[in-house]
Amino acid sequence: MRQYIFHNTISKRKILRFAGIFSIISLIGLIVFLFIPELLMARPGGGQSYSGGSGSSGGDGIAGLIIWLILQLPPQISIPLIIVIIVFYYFKNKKEKGHEVTIASNPTYANKFNEFNNIEQSLEQFKQKDPDFSRLLFWDFVSSIYHKYYSYIGKPDFKNIKPFIAPYIWEQVQNNPLNKQTDISEIVIGNINFISVFEDEKYTGIVVDIKSNYTKTKEGKSTRFVLTERWMFNRKKGILSKPPEEMRDLKCPNCGAPADFNDAGECQYCNTFITAGEMQWSVNQITIIKQEVFNTKGLAHYEQEIGTDYPTVISPVINTYITAFVQKHKLKDWDSYWQSFTDNIAYKYFSEIYDAWSEMQWQKVRHLLSDRLYESYNFWIEAYKREHLQNRLDNLSIKKIDMAAIETDKYYEAFTVRIFASCYDYVVNREGKIIGGSKKKARYFSEYWTFMRRSGVDFKESEFSLHNCPNCGAPADKMGQAAVCEYCGAKISNGDFSWILTRIVQDEEYTS
Repeated sequence: MRQYIFHNTISKRKILRFAGIFSIISLIGLIVFLFIPELLMARPGGGQSYSGGSGSSGGDGIAGLIIWLILQLPPQISIPLIIVIIVFYYFKNKKEKGHEVTIASNPTYANKFNEFNNIEQSLEQFKQKDPDFSRLLFWDFVSSIYHKYYSYIGKPDFKNIKPFIAPYIWEQVQNNPLNKQTDISEIVIGNINFISVFEDEKYTGIVVDIKSNYTKTKEGKSTRFVLTERWMFNRKKGILSKPPEEMRDLKCPNCGAPADFNDAGECQYCNTFITAGEMQWSVNQITIIKQEVFNTKGLAHYEQEIGTDYPTVISPVINTYITAFVQKHKLKDWDSYWQSFTDNIAYKYFSEIYDAWSEMQWQKVRHLLSDRLYESYNFWIEAYKREHLQNRLDNLSIKKIDMAAIETDKYYEAFTVRIFASCYDYVVNREGKIIGGSKKKARYFSEYWTFMRRSGVDFKESEFSLHNCPNCGAPADKMGQAAVCEYCGAKISNGDFSWILTRIVQDEEYTS
């Protein structure tokens, strides 16, 4: 979801008259910010990411009343009143909803570029100390523990993640009686963004922001929430990262068996007591930055693209990785390989995935997507279906593709490309009536797409078929929800046989 935060500024005869006019304008902007639900966009990469807006419950009436009252007041009173309203709403919202309200302008390209560079350099420095670290596997680990944390809350299985969360978090969850009355399900994770990497005397830490949504059921009433959370992970200094099979799902960090611990944190296979952060990453802090109630009224709402005119954010170490990639795969030159990748992977995946979205047949591209990406956008396909809506993307045209980043680690290779495209982007109801977007005016946009595959895979891009299993060559028509080929039994969505798409990020949200 594109999250738009409106920037408001609150800054004798002519001066007072100007101040009065300015105060009214500011108040209107404030009311828009406080009471009007967030705006969404369509397209798989351009909207429906993890929010459907929030209910305003009488907001229009309150806003109208406040405007009327302010119009009756002189600026000497109205300006202080505006300040009081801002302060009051901030603390009221923080107390009742448990999340911060931020009034800020859209980030500039320079700010985003500096932030990106800082994070990338920190990760590169960290990889020098831990050559087994994989950004892609860390995303999988975060996704796994996030799912289990929320789905296990209030249940006996919660003990199985004790070695992966700080003791004080464990105690807070276990001692909260409300957790036993609440069930959290249908957990969908969208983007996971790196925020910082740091070290102290004993531990290494990584902070990420997680965008997600889930359904919370209490006393028979279910409510779906959309969230942005900041999770801090730490691990004892000097520890090397675990291999893929121990990062994709939670395993005992001592013996590698499936997570099965007692309340004291003792592994039931090797009888080892596991202390959080001593042998594997553990969650040390959880902060809910934003939380809203999900609804579907934004599914057909459109807003102007942000960031399409930004220069492409290019990794500061891209040339180093290009050289390493060429040498590793014994390529004649980079340019010819890049052309083959864009022609046979980026262009074809983009067209196939957007066609599947537009036709609401997401299962057709199951074998081209990582598990997390498939699940997150499948949620929105189902949301459209429940509302009897369809997001049509006609006349899709790719304008150009830029290389943004390359990363290789011990286990995986990843390419991040920026794709510039246009299409007629609109939403129709069951009668075929257009209720959002336009069938006449093309929408221009760009997105960052990240592809990954297992290191050592040399499947020629020119020989890749979108419609066949990359392992056995059989038709890719029987993959199922788990992306396991029914002909050969291979799981395709891990990138073990060919490139898969693992991430779609908008211009204004793109970070590490």
